[in-house]
Amino acid sequence: MTRSRIHLMATAMITLTLTITNCQGDERPPNVLLFMADDLGYGDLGCYGNTTLRTPNIDRLASEGAKLTHSLTAASICTPSRAAFLTGRYPIRSGMASPHFVRVSFLTACNTGLPVSELTFAELAKQAGYTTALLGKWHLGWSTDRSDPDHKHPLNQGFDYFYGIPLTKMKDFDSREVKAWRRARPTIGWILTMTCVMTLVFTWSLIRLARLGRTGSAMAVVVMVTVILTCGLVYWVMENLELLNSFFYRNYELVEQPIILPQVTRKLVREGVEFLEQRHADSQPFLLFVSWLHVHTALDTAPQFRGQSLHGPYGDAVEELDWGVGQLLDTLDRLGLTDTTLVIFTSDNGAHVEESDFLGRRSGGYNGGLRGGKAHGAPDGGIRVPTILKWPGKVTPGHVTDEPISLMDVMPTIAHALHVQLPANHVVDGKDLLPLLSGEEKRSPHEFLFHYCQDEVHAVRYRPRDGSKVWKMALYEPAYLLQTDHCDFLCRCHDATPLDPPLLFDLTSDPGEQHPLSAADLPEYRALVNLMTKALRKHKDSIVPVPNMFSVYNMLWRPWNQPNCNFPEFQCSDSKFGQVFDEDVS
Repeated sequence: MTRSRIHLMATAMITLTLTITNCQGDERPPNVLLFMADDLGYGDLGCYGNTTLRTPNIDRLASEGAKLTHSLTAASICTPSRAAFLTGRYPIRSGMASPHFVRVSFLTACNTGLPVSELTFAELAKQAGYTTALLGKWHLGWSTDRSDPDHKHPLNQGFDYFYGIPLTKMKDFDSREVKAWRRARPTIGWILTMTCVMTLVFTWSLIRLARLGRTGSAMAVVVMVTVILTCGLVYWVMENLELLNSFFYRNYELVEQPIILPQVTRKLVREGVEFLEQRHADSQPFLLFVSWLHVHTALDTAPQFRGQSLHGPYGDAVEELDWGVGQLLDTLDRLGLTDTTLVIFTSDNGAHVEESDFLGRRSGGYNGGLRGGKAHGAPDGGIRVPTILKWPGKVTPGHVTDEPISLMDVMPTIAHALHVQLPANHVVDGKDLLPLLSGEEKRSPHEFLFHYCQDEVHAVRYRPRDGSKVWKMALYEPAYLLQTDHCDFLCRCHDATPLDPPLLFDLTSDPGEQHPLSAADLPEYRALVNLMTKALRKHKDSIVPVPNMFSVYNMLWRPWNQPNCNFPEFQCSDSKFGQVFDEDVS
């Protein structure tokens, strides 16, 4: 072989190698930064039409990415919604759809939570060699028993680092507020008291009036004491939710009790900035999930945000949330990571429209004309949330899509972005969003979506492949107060009224669900209802029964697992932050 030919072949090989390298470089998987707000309303952001709250950083994100106007959660309340977000699966598939009125984990020391066998987007990122972190709210089960391979903890579900709260923020964390359980169920205290009193009277009367004998009388006394102690324990637990749940953890270490509310957002920002700087320094790809505590009650911001908005403490919290998002986006810019990072912003469910504070001021958000809100089941106010996705080079800046998508789609979209294959035998209900957001596809990847309240489907959404409308069939109507679209505090799924025939809405022209259609109004009414009913049966047939994580046994408080800091003081502060935020302690 001549020298010139060898040289030509070598040149060709080098050229081919460089071409392959360049192509691979162009397709390098992005970093991932996820923001999830808590109870943020559809109409709370400037980019979603709000003109009275200042959200310049989130608005900028929308202008640089895609705004999704028809983004839907898998549940209208946080725990099942977040389970679906992480796994891409309807909550019922993982046992995270409650069979009773308690739909969320409300005690750190109980056994509810996402089964460790479920696959999360953090675990996908780990498979791809990413460094992962979760900052903020978890609310998907808690255990620090590392000897148990199935213990529920972010670090056992794909995250390398966790700084945040095991459960959720509660009204109880603010001493000025009415206890959450009293606000949600004002009659429970009386019910518990009357149960104990009636048991005492009945059992004592039985002992005195009946001839039970020594054994019978002893058993009656045991029953009486057991019931009274049980009622007393339930009452004590519900009155002490701050003591039992107000913690900040770093990985497995309890570092703050109780939570100092005004410091929370700044601490999450500092942790986030530090994580991004470390990843820039070590050149490691990353997935960072910032799960904000705002704007769930109790509402308390840093001093510089108090009284600065037009909407009281709630508006102040929205504007502090926006500031926190801006700090991390600015950090991406400063470190030169913006062009290589996929950013997603969303909320776990819609605004809690019934919420108010100790002064009677509204403490819930605005759902932008959508009907209903958090915990309502079928109406869109609880399940349609603001969602923004920015992916430089993949998604056109300023793009807006009105097609229905689900937050379950985030998981398979991340899998696609990171070039990770989902297991072939693993059912994922979400779809890859890239074809829609890149313009390759014009229609939603979902023809049907099913909206659960507890473990029952309360509505079905249908997006025809060849039509221009989005239809919704409501199977249940929430138990609203007369002439309102509100409940007393939280709508209860089991109180909802079954609809026969179901209500049909054209969401394209009636997003507020104010004008239900009947067979008299719409010739194709019966065909649409039959089609959606058939799709619902098919969906239900696909559900494989699994143990329910909200069983009464799983929800029982386990005192031996109760975290505490410096017993019996139950108080500690995070030494990492030192005296930086001392002005907020008072």
